[in-house]
Amino acid sequence: MTAFELSKKAAALLEKAGVPDAAFDARSLVESVADIPHEKFILLRDNEVTDEQVREVEALCAKRALGVPLQYLLGSWEFFGYSFAVGEGVLIPRPETEELVSLTLEKMKEIENPVVFDLCAGTGCIGISVKHERPDASVYLIEKSDEAMSFLETNKIRNGFGSSIVSVKYDILDGFPSFLPEPDVIISNPPYIPTAELVLLQKEVGNEPPMALDGGKDGIDFYLMLAEKWFPYIKAGGFISVECGEGQAETIAGLFGENSTIIKDFYGAERFVFSPAHGRKYDI
Repeated sequence: MTAFELSKKAAALLEKAGVPDAAFDARSLVESVADIPHEKFILLRDNEVTDEQVREVEALCAKRALGVPLQYLLGSWEFFGYSFAVGEGVLIPRPETEELVSLTLEKMKEIENPVVFDLCAGTGCIGISVKHERPDASVYLIEKSDEAMSFLETNKIRNGFGSSIVSVKYDILDGFPSFLPEPDVIISNPPYIPTAELVLLQKEVGNEPPMALDGGKDGIDFYLMLAEKWFPYIKAGGFISVECGEGQAETIAGLFGENSTIIKDFYGAERFVFSPAHGRKYDI
């Protein structure tokens, strides 16, 4: 059997199970198992695969049919052009968050040697991507989950920042700790799904850690905490940038002050809130 034939077989299995984008998922699984680079699949599609590889792809298809995210099955995912290890216990990087990184980098152009906090860091994809683009930045990845911290540390090493990015195991709900420097920039994609809506999520999303999704009754618990306990410590000339759920941006912007800006994502949803330190609502 060729790699192409196996991808067709896998796609049929996934389509039968009702998996969306079955052809893409099937090809991704075959490329991973057969160690074929994505950009070379067309050239290498007639390569023979082994019986063992066929069985492995079939087993992965069975897991995918049960709702295990493709990213978990592959074990890695691209974000902002860089590779990140992912798996059970950590939030999967998403395209909208790439927009958050791009917008934040644009707004911090005038800040030299910025101190950047990535709060609720998860895989570390936000802070690590910032470090790639701004080598002069002092980046702190702050996360409380043991599972996520394992991926975070792996991704620091994978991206060449084993010792040049600081990782901190800490619950940000406890507020700004005295052992950290004051930041120029806080960037975060915190949990923002209202608790009652967690049961309504697609089964793939339901496989991701609830800790990384549950934003409390109204989905804004973390933003309230950020406004009260972290935002006041941002240095003059700095800012906070956050991602949020649909319908939340106006409320969140109000928490950070009247100078906040709401920006839409590429789907037209109000997805990001930026607020400069001088516009802060709370005093230290």
